[in-house]
Amino acid sequence: MDRDLGERLDGERILEESPGDLGLLLWRTARDVALWAMTPEETRAGLFAAGTTDARVRLVTATELPDALSGPVDTLHAMLGEPDRADAEIVMLCCGEVAAWSRGAGLPHTAVAFAQAGASAAPLSGDAAVFVGVCAWEAGQSVRADTWLRRAVAVSRRERNGAAYSAALVELGALNDRQDKLLRAERFYRLAMRASRRTRARDARMRAAHALFRLARRKGDDVSAAQFALSAQKACEDDAAGAGGLLLDLARFWTDVSEIERARGALRRLVPALLTMDPAGQLCAFALTARAQSVPGRRNSGSVAWRAAWVLLGNKELPDAVRCAAALDLAHAARTVGDLRAFRAARRAVLVLAPQAEYPAVAERMAELWPDIERPQMDRAS
Repeated sequence: MDRDLGERLDGERILEESPGDLGLLLWRTARDVALWAMTPEETRAGLFAAGTTDARVRLVTATELPDALSGPVDTLHAMLGEPDRADAEIVMLCCGEVAAWSRGAGLPHTAVAFAQAGASAAPLSGDAAVFVGVCAWEAGQSVRADTWLRRAVAVSRRERNGAAYSAALVELGALNDRQDKLLRAERFYRLAMRASRRTRARDARMRAAHALFRLARRKGDDVSAAQFALSAQKACEDDAAGAGGLLLDLARFWTDVSEIERARGALRRLVPALLTMDPAGQLCAFALTARAQSVPGRRNSGSVAWRAAWVLLGNKELPDAVRCAAALDLAHAARTVGDLRAFRAARRAVLVLAPQAEYPAVAERMAELWPDIERPQMDRAS
């Protein structure tokens, strides 16, 4: 729980990720906070030897800190200078700030060390324990992540923290999902769904429903997928993290099952998230919108989304699979409105981007989509 498998020295990977003065300062800070956290309150007064505070100040002063670290690191060392008077909640929050900065800076093991130091300072905080689990998974420490997330479940239950309890169950589901332990993942997701309903934890409910929706889709169970899609869409707040991916998944599903009005509703809600999506997501969204908005006989329907999709389709840095799927949506849109010229352009893009092994099946699908025109030749030059 306190150390990753194969780690010989507490926090040694901090030094590996940040050689030099910054790494030394972060390593010493995390170590001292952990030592303070595990020391009983009544004996903290004499925790550090005389002169330690002065040495710590010299180290902080001599180290060039990123602006985002200056405040929390200075506060932590001020707290450690008077260990018997340090405030556990402030220590936890400062450690959380350092961990968050480390995640963004690509220092995953440093993030784990500070997240764990913060959780050790506030051992009754379910939120802090969940954060350690998330950081540990991102650092590739699956065993440590599982341990901390299970601790988060227990602590959150005692703390009566419904949001953290539900979040811990979702993260346990995701942990098992990514390891292809699908039965265990589904169990945790269902537990999270029930808990989030009781505690009105909308974010956890959205994530659990989305995950169960995806599992149902993988099993080909459209009935269950539709039920979870409705639950996820109801729980989704448009500005929530992950809302864009969820709404795009739902729009795809509703399109596949010919529930076009529901697809249009999901795509309308997706609009505010478009600016924050990566180009691949934007391409998928615009192409699917063009398809969903197309109306038989009305050539201008969906034209704005159509043009935006074609601009992104020309980005050769995007994966061919993403571009091919988008071109297929555009072919469907052109077929619906009856625009033969647009259909031929989209069809050509599909055939150029299709994987070699799938080319015959894709060509056949294009022929079936608009059978009244000439069939493409069965080679890549068509």
